[in-house]
Amino acid sequence: MLTWESLAERPAPPWHEDAKLGIMIHWGPYAAADREPGTDEPLQVIAELWGRRGRYDALARIFRQGLREWDPSVTLGAIAASGARYLIVSAKHYDGFALWPARTKNPRKRGWQVTRDVVGELAAGARALGLRFRLYYSAGLDWTFGGTPTSGLVDLAAVIPRTRIYAAYVDAHWRELISRYSPSMLWNDVGSPATQDLLALFSDYYAAVPDGVVNDRFGQPAAQESVSDGLGIARAVRRLFAPRAARLPVRAGTILPVKHADSRTAGPEAPFPDLEGSWECVRGLEETEENLLPVSALVRLLCDVTARGGNLLLGVIPRSDGSLGPLQTARLRGLGEWLKLNGEAIFGTRPWGDREGVTEDGIEVRFTSRGMTAYAILLGTPAGRTIILPSLRLLPYAGLRVLGSIGYSTWFQEGKDVHIRLTEPLRESPAHVISMTPQPRA
Repeated sequence: MLTWESLAERPAPPWHEDAKLGIMIHWGPYAAADREPGTDEPLQVIAELWGRRGRYDALARIFRQGLREWDPSVTLGAIAASGARYLIVSAKHYDGFALWPARTKNPRKRGWQVTRDVVGELAAGARALGLRFRLYYSAGLDWTFGGTPTSGLVDLAAVIPRTRIYAAYVDAHWRELISRYSPSMLWNDVGSPATQDLLALFSDYYAAVPDGVVNDRFGQPAAQESVSDGLGIARAVRRLFAPRAARLPVRAGTILPVKHADSRTAGPEAPFPDLEGSWECVRGLEETEENLLPVSALVRLLCDVTARGGNLLLGVIPRSDGSLGPLQTARLRGLGEWLKLNGEAIFGTRPWGDREGVTEDGIEVRFTSRGMTAYAILLGTPAGRTIILPSLRLLPYAGLRVLGSIGYSTWFQEGKDVHIRLTEPLRESPAHVISMTPQPRA
């Protein structure tokens, strides 16, 4: 079995850093609620209906019935159109409802799972499309084991169930999921029970999936959590119920000590980490024009995250029939269309140079690299036919091209700046990519 020391020396598999774009699906009984667009976030639905005369249990019955007609290709079609390289599916959210026919049954709620293997069908479909398959599992919050989403701070001070029964339940679930689906990543949420043997779990997982990845939300509370720490956890969970905060699961890694992680997690609101190694920016796509980023902003967010060495993970919530709403679908399709022309500057790349800059006419630039080529990604469309990239020195024989452009370009060096002349102006696009081979001098 591995040790914590040997895990610390384990390099993260390169496939994860190469992937750059992933989609996370949260789907469950909450999708069966008749909601207005933009108000169907899992936490909001659960918080309103949980424990109220069986209203949430009724949603579970409706959801299970609807699965008889569910076509996985409807769900996966929109994911494939985005150009994403991996898919994460929520095997169990905070409501404790299992999206696979689990052998280890919920001891608190009879039949609290599906009979159709939703996780397995999405896994098979994703892999058939060439996507890496990863699993989300909420080990830190499971309201079938105590607590409610509407409790006050005092009740939420111990959000992670502390019984050994629950620790064994979570561990059995993880091992079953690993055995059945061999996920490329264990994407845990909120934390882990204090008595769970994570070292044994990670050792067995890496033995089963040698290039597997573990995220940074496996933090465990002390056996006797202090009041101040408990309140800190409670406040983090409480933030999830704010009107626009449900887009991002709580980051337990910022609260609970984490002994091992292959990948770190960041939200779009916080400054991106300036760290070596793998990390993900998690951003939800709400089905409302008011809160949903336009395609242009999503493209620029992806470019910004990529230039800083991270992956962008977009969260979506299918409707009860498994389809995505039209606004989410349009965003994913638009992102995929941009990647068809410019994906070589994103996938498989690493940060280059100072990672960012500005053209002479004020357009922000992000830099990536792969092999002998560096890419300058302009987060906007130049007005004319001349682009000046400051503080770059190209070798005299360097080749330069604008990806996706139907025109030609020439360049010359003037001092420390590279002047690029286009035969015709660039068409309007969220971002334009200029490839430079070999890479400019540092």
